[in-house]
Amino acid sequence: MENLVDLLQRRAKEAPEFTPFIFLRDGVSDEQPLSHRLFDEQARCVAAHLQARGLKGERLLLLFPQGIEYLIALFGCFYAGVIAVPAYPPRNNRNLLRLQAIMKDCDARFILADQKGVEYMEGMREDFSAYTFLPMEELTGTPAEWVPHQVGLDDVAYLQYTSGSTGDPKGVIIRHENVMANVYGCMQTYIPNLKRVVSWIPMYHDMGLISMLSYFVLGNVECYFMAPVHFIQRPVRWLMAATRYRAEFILGPNFAFDLCCEKIADEQLENIDLSSIRSVVSGSERVRWRTIQAFCERFGPVGFPKTGFLPSFGLAEATLIVTTSALDKKAKVKAPESGQSLLAWDDPALQGANPEQVQVSNGEPVNGAKVVIIAAGTTEPCPEGTEGEIWVSYINSIASGYWERPAESKDIFDNYTATGDGPYLRTGDLGFLMDGELFITGREKDLIIIRGANYYPDDIEEVVEHAHPALQDNGCAAFAIEKSGRERLVLVQEVRRTEWRNADEQEVVDAIRQAVSEVFEIQPYAIALIRPMSLPKTSSGKVQRYAAREDYQNGALRIMHEWIQPEATAISAGPVPEPGTAEFGVPAIVQWLQQQIAEKVKMPAAQIKATDPVKAYPLESVDAVFISDELSDWLKLRLTPDTFWAFDSIQELAEHLFKQYQENHA
Repeated sequence: MENLVDLLQRRAKEAPEFTPFIFLRDGVSDEQPLSHRLFDEQARCVAAHLQARGLKGERLLLLFPQGIEYLIALFGCFYAGVIAVPAYPPRNNRNLLRLQAIMKDCDARFILADQKGVEYMEGMREDFSAYTFLPMEELTGTPAEWVPHQVGLDDVAYLQYTSGSTGDPKGVIIRHENVMANVYGCMQTYIPNLKRVVSWIPMYHDMGLISMLSYFVLGNVECYFMAPVHFIQRPVRWLMAATRYRAEFILGPNFAFDLCCEKIADEQLENIDLSSIRSVVSGSERVRWRTIQAFCERFGPVGFPKTGFLPSFGLAEATLIVTTSALDKKAKVKAPESGQSLLAWDDPALQGANPEQVQVSNGEPVNGAKVVIIAAGTTEPCPEGTEGEIWVSYINSIASGYWERPAESKDIFDNYTATGDGPYLRTGDLGFLMDGELFITGREKDLIIIRGANYYPDDIEEVVEHAHPALQDNGCAAFAIEKSGRERLVLVQEVRRTEWRNADEQEVVDAIRQAVSEVFEIQPYAIALIRPMSLPKTSSGKVQRYAAREDYQNGALRIMHEWIQPEATAISAGPVPEPGTAEFGVPAIVQWLQQQIAEKVKMPAAQIKATDPVKAYPLESVDAVFISDELSDWLKLRLTPDTFWAFDSIQELAEHLFKQYQENHA
């Protein structure tokens, strides 16, 4: 089996000017292509410098924003025999704790980042003196001689850190043979002779990284990709790119398709044409029947096929993909109306069905993979249709374990059934098999037990999210806490960005209580309504229930209103002069920024000082995304979240923005 290093070198000779990757720097049309020739040359250059430092076998943290530099750095590690550790650069100290935990866990002493990232981290209050920064520009801009390194399929390619607590992240050991085996599994989701794809999934996430590598291995595929922030700001960019480049394949987590339905306006549909798309992988989180319905109804008139969705299941411990649905066939579902039979997602028999009771199939195991369902607390396989823990085997694709964690690795990766069949990977996911298809029902550790009855958080969360129009899809965490010796249900729910100012909080709480009571015949102990985009999630959009529970118990959630102890804090602010009026100028922009920051950090606007930098306030990266989006609309400018971190004061930022505004409207 050819490895990635040999493959890139061969492609650089056979098709040097072909561009497998084209980064859309603005999320629209500012293209930055990466040819096979340049890819190979730059990877060799990076590798040569890593070799010169004697880093073979060492762990090297990769801290880059989305872009072609990430790919070059990754392959530079492959070329040099260095173990890459994909991550994302810290912003405003927010994800620094997790980053430090990763570096400690894998004993990484070197950090490879672009010059801007290096300067940013060196300017942070945290002490990075124990680590050596390697600026990417210095490595690629300085000639060096690469000594060819023979890559073995058993060599460790990178460590994929799983989403989890900031204090105890686990690095999945991904070897070169794991990558190659899994990318061939991913290819089952592609049409024959695939030519063009469009993506925004971050490359530090397993779904983003392996999908990118699979396009490369397949060959003759052009991948147009953008930064996740550009998608979140304007979901229409994703579908417009698919239209412009005639993409045949796209992928994303369930929430991405919900976001498209919610944010893309009717008038924008006129410029969208999805008739070139043949397959769309939906994975990384539970796939909702309601989402498939809504997306196909919304975008069917502009060419999206009813056979497009391929619900899939995978996890980092298996490198990525494990099961997927059939190409050019409608996704299958199971509902009470269907009995023991599976139906196409749009079967007429489902008319009037309760969406919460319709389960979407994640397809069959890909070639080489095997899935068994094991009864809880045993090693006995379950009969078809019976729920249990999902165990997976997959030749050459299952990782060998967690970095430097032999006991945990044995517990998770080395399991055998009662008949001696194995080894299997324990996924921790609950599900069942029917007609060879896998259905996910929840997570073993997330199970909520109230008065002896089992409740799945996924089911409760979907009911809550649709209990009132003011509530955000994929914005709920349902979990149990111990109270007076009893397990009690707590619901943490985001309010939509467009509704949080005007929502009647008590009305929303009453609607949630009524919906949960009607469907599950239980009452929540507490309901916390939180600000938009503040629910703990992984990089791919999965809700982190454990983190949400910790934040709730520690008082760390950004709560708007709590049913047990209602709390509403008003932020006083006067009207802001609008652009185009005589009163509009730098002071108006300062006032607008003060109000926006105050709203995000739950402080009075009067306490936001114009002389302070934005980073002086506890803004999250998503806060900057939404402020930049709203500011772009207000000033009719194209802005990025990075703009907010680039100035020494809010006053200087406002002066810069006003100058841009004047130039744009001259």
